[in-house]
Amino acid sequence: MASVELRNVTKVFDKKVTAVSAANISIKDTEFVVLVGPSGCGKSTLLRMIAGLEDISSGEIAIDGKVVNQVPPKDRDIAMVFQNYALYPHMTVYENMAFGLKLRKFSKDEITQRVNEAAEILDITHLLDRKPKALSGGQRQRVAVGRAIVRKPKVFLFDEPLSNLDAKLRVQMRTEISKLHTRLSSTMIYVTHDQVEAMTMGERIVVLKDGRIQQMDTPLNLYHYPANKFVAGFIGSPAMNFLDGELVRDDGLWFICQDLKIKMPDSRRQELESLAGTRVVMGIRPEHLSVKNTAPQTDGLHNITARLEVVEPMGNEMFLYLKAAGQILVARLNLTEKPQVNSDIAIGLDLQKAHFFNPQTEEALQVYTKQN
Repeated sequence: MASVELRNVTKVFDKKVTAVSAANISIKDTEFVVLVGPSGCGKSTLLRMIAGLEDISSGEIAIDGKVVNQVPPKDRDIAMVFQNYALYPHMTVYENMAFGLKLRKFSKDEITQRVNEAAEILDITHLLDRKPKALSGGQRQRVAVGRAIVRKPKVFLFDEPLSNLDAKLRVQMRTEISKLHTRLSSTMIYVTHDQVEAMTMGERIVVLKDGRIQQMDTPLNLYHYPANKFVAGFIGSPAMNFLDGELVRDDGLWFICQDLKIKMPDSRRQELESLAGTRVVMGIRPEHLSVKNTAPQTDGLHNITARLEVVEPMGNEMFLYLKAAGQILVARLNLTEKPQVNSDIAIGLDLQKAHFFNPQTEEALQVYTKQN
């Protein structure tokens, strides 16, 4: 297996459209890294540049310590799994998996051994004689992964391989790919627009927006210590709530947002004192909102009154869409009874967990000690 280094990698199309800007990424040997972001953020372009399917405009890409800018895709010792699987419809599963090895002049015995080993790992041995049209979406996805495994490459690249599967199968297959990574001890780079996939699969996650890296960190650090408002809002489902307001001194430190006046807990006053008198964006995750009569009383809990507009029962929890200070807040709660829509209810905000961002730069305003 191998490490992958991207050093100030930039991609400009037609001399005017910058798809990727000065990307610096260091991926360790055997690491599973996920590139995540909205459509058009440059994640697939980054993957294609690593694969050699897209030329880079500037910068360097190194695989296993060797700069590969001028190395053709077939000589980079990588294997890529595409979104549409890219299987040959006239070939059997065995022939699809063996095709790349035949082109590289492997012996018949070696090809048979590698295909059978990969088929056993992926539990598709019974499908080797079938053609792609006789397979389900999940089976085709396994064959596409198997075709990559038989190559025994230094690096595996996945370009949104689960996006064509239904929700239940996506959950199953992301588990299978994670198990495969552990079994093969391989370097894997995985592209997705689904932050749930990113959080559950990646050892580290690279969050991109408009061709720029916003933050690269472990899933938990991204969740608890977002570097900016975009990362805070993109990671987590439902998304973080944001309130635009001002921190002011008045017998303590208060966050003022239209007709809401929220007192900050004494335990956070020293941390936030320097921001007094400035406009800020306060962010709070849906799970850090509670119904007043069910919330434990803590130093950081502040209650507000909000209008309940929509309730989404999710089985073991409910999503409550509330209106306060002219803005919609989402609460994620474990409730046994569905609250009355179009009623005013008291909602507790756990301000110990609140985040603050600069309204102009959108950068996080707190300094946290991250977990390793």
